[in-house]
Amino acid sequence: MSNKTKILILGGGFGGVYTALRLDKTLARSADIEVTLVSRDNFLLFTPMLHEVASGDLNPSDIVNPIRRMLKRVQFVQADVHSIDVAAKRVHCTRDLRSLPLNLDYDHLVLALGSETNFFGMPGVAENAVTLKTLGDAALLRSRVLGILEAASLEPDGAVRRQLLTFVVAGGGFAGVEIIGALNDLVHEALRYYPSLEPKEVSVALIYPGEVVLQELGEKLGRYAQQKLVDRGVEIRRRTTVTGYVNSLVEVSTGEAVPAATLIWTAGVTPNPVIAPCRVRRRRGG
Repeated sequence: MSNKTKILILGGGFGGVYTALRLDKTLARSADIEVTLVSRDNFLLFTPMLHEVASGDLNPSDIVNPIRRMLKRVQFVQADVHSIDVAAKRVHCTRDLRSLPLNLDYDHLVLALGSETNFFGMPGVAENAVTLKTLGDAALLRSRVLGILEAASLEPDGAVRRQLLTFVVAGGGFAGVEIIGALNDLVHEALRYYPSLEPKEVSVALIYPGEVVLQELGEKLGRYAQQKLVDRGVEIRRRTTVTGYVNSLVEVSTGEAVPAATLIWTAGVTPNPVIAPCRVRRRRGG
């Protein structure tokens, strides 16, 4: 049995990787300390630029950095974390494509598992909405948009065509504003290759409950960004929330249903469910 003090970091996002980088230069130098980073992906993803991959402005390789290349002394384990036994100081995981069990013991634990998308139990949203949390999400969104343009270019029914070409983004934070800007550019720049489609048939709408977007930046900057979106043809629906998404109809708090083949959900997150049963101090659920 090893007598080393084991430090386990769970999560390969910004928090987990930068903790590992710091310990790589400090505690991991000690022969009696073992530091391990556990992540479901073997790369650090720069999530603030996912919208640029979705729009095609960046390649996927531009926003990822292999974790093993970043660390010299900290060990890396690619695995999915399923539960944490705080009393026994053990983390239960599964590894590789076979989902084989993997148990990791620790003396000190760093929880950096991040958040998951919160759909608030709204009908049809979790099942039908598009999210933008992973590299795969960005690639699928771009493919979806281009596939919709192909389908719409061959669709003779005007109502069906307008529904196909209606894109709704829920959420007025950074993620929502960034993706609707990138999506709007992608669609309108691609239209030149679809002569049978008219720009007036395309509808791109942002729905959010606040008065202005980007509330984190303050009202002045929020209104500035909001006006820039309007100038580029984005429809802004303030003081409105999505309440459901069934049969390609976006149900909103005003009582209407917006026909839209695509709903992109950026309207909420919740702490990783793995930490819910853990007897640890938490703030706002995390």
